Amino acid sequence: MDSKLATVLIVDDEKTNIDVLVGLLNDRYKTLVAKNGKQALKRATATPRPDIVLLDIMMPDMNGFEVCRRLKTDPSTMDIPVIYITGMDDPEDEKRGLQAGAVDFIRKPFSPNVVLARLETHLALQKQKARLIELNADKNRFLGMAAHDLRNPLNSICGLSDMLLNMELEQEEKHKFIGMINNVGNQMLTLINDLLDVSVIESGQFDLNLLLSNLSEVTASRINLIQFSADKKGITVNQSLADTPNFRFDPERMGQVIDNLLSNAIKFTPPDTTITVRTGVEGDRVFIQVVDQGLGIPDQERDKLFGAFQKLSTRPTAKERSTGLGLSIVKRIVDAHGGEISVENEPGQGACFTVSLSSEQENRSDHEQLHRNLSEKPRILLIDDDYALRFMYSKVCSDAGFEVVGEAEDGQEGVGLFHTLKPDIVLCDIEMPVLTGIDALKAILELDSGACVIMLTSVSDTAVWDECLLSGARYYVQKETPYVELAKKVKEAWLEHCRMLG
Repeated sequence: MDSKLATVLIVDDEKTNIDVLVGLLNDRYKTLVAKNGKQALKRATATPRPDIVLLDIMMPDMNGFEVCRRLKTDPSTMDIPVIYITGMDDPEDEKRGLQAGAVDFIRKPFSPNVVLARLETHLALQKQKARLIELNADKNRFLGMAAHDLRNPLNSICGLSDMLLNMELEQEEKHKFIGMINNVGNQMLTLINDLLDVSVIESGQFDLNLLLSNLSEVTASRINLIQFSADKKGITVNQSLADTPNFRFDPERMGQVIDNLLSNAIKFTPPDTTITVRTGVEGDRVFIQVVDQGLGIPDQERDKLFGAFQKLSTRPTAKERSTGLGLSIVKRIVDAHGGEISVENEPGQGACFTVSLSSEQENRSDHEQLHRNLSEKPRILLIDDDYALRFMYSKVCSDAGFEVVGEAEDGQEGVGLFHTLKPDIVLCDIEMPVLTGIDALKAILELDSGACVIMLTSVSDTAVWDECLLSGARYYVQKETPYVELAKKVKEAWLEHCRMLG
């Protein structure tokens, strides 16, 4: 509700009072007039519906108390704020009016400034109330969506794992079942991540981890990750990735943007066709474009495109699932970078999404020097109480050219190994027995204030991330990061650490 265009219903049997109020409010609000209680009830249910009512009490036939009572018992008008304008000053009358459902009293003779101030206050409160109702509806959709969209995948995982445990299966069948469990688990993780991202964004605690990165390289890596989905539909991904300068952005968040745009293009493009991905530079801006061959975006639905839980009339071509959250998250991430996102329908092709970010050129000789630092094979210490995760981290980092010099299963052991081994990089879990990750981080920094410690977390809580950074961690990485991306993130963190040390 926009208070500048709000509609005020004035109810009074005195023409002089009506004229004064209309003259006062006409420049700021739309005004409706009723000269008695019956007219007031009729006007309140008509179109346009008033946003607020200024109501006299002493009127013939039906007094203001009765008018207010009837407004508050009618579902179509019960949420309209009612303010009495009256010469009555008995506290019992005020009590009676509030019990009938009014929100405020203005005494006659009234001050124009008081009337305007009370109207602004209660219209603002009404706007906040409407927003809370909207947020509560979003929360209910959150819960409903989570319950509905997670139930079936969980049933699949339980059923398939039960068969693996209790049936004699050929190795090929086992491999197929494990692949299905992995696929369903990733679908669930995507949904949960989307819900958590929206929750973080709506909380106003949405922060970026800006690192020196290359948008074309990030795009290429994301295309590789999603290539399997494209291949399943017989979709060719045509890459036209021009060189782009290195500049500071959050590669993980922009990776989400690219993932969403690519997955949407695949969803809405028919099988055996092509999507095109471009990167390039225009002036001081770097852009990425994703062009599909679907039906495009209906003109009348463009305003809804980047809203949360919006599902347009255009449907995925192979009945793929959609949360209706992806583009809302994309828009907020791009906005947080100070960038722009636009969409156009390409004749005979489909939709073309363009993301544009402002870039700052980085000195290439400095960047190349930092890459040479990596050739010296940085030494890594792993601290995590989960053996399986340590095993995977170790393999991924070793395959990426790092040297894993030690592993610890709790924070206290990790601090001891750091003192003994003096590694270049520490990957440290947050929640561990004996000594938590935060406490281990502080102890490590007491031994070496310039240590490069990367915290590992499974939660999407910016308060936890902030605590890590404020305690002295250089960076943090979420555990659900795909393992093929983990080594790249560690490299990016190490490059940034080397750059900061000069």
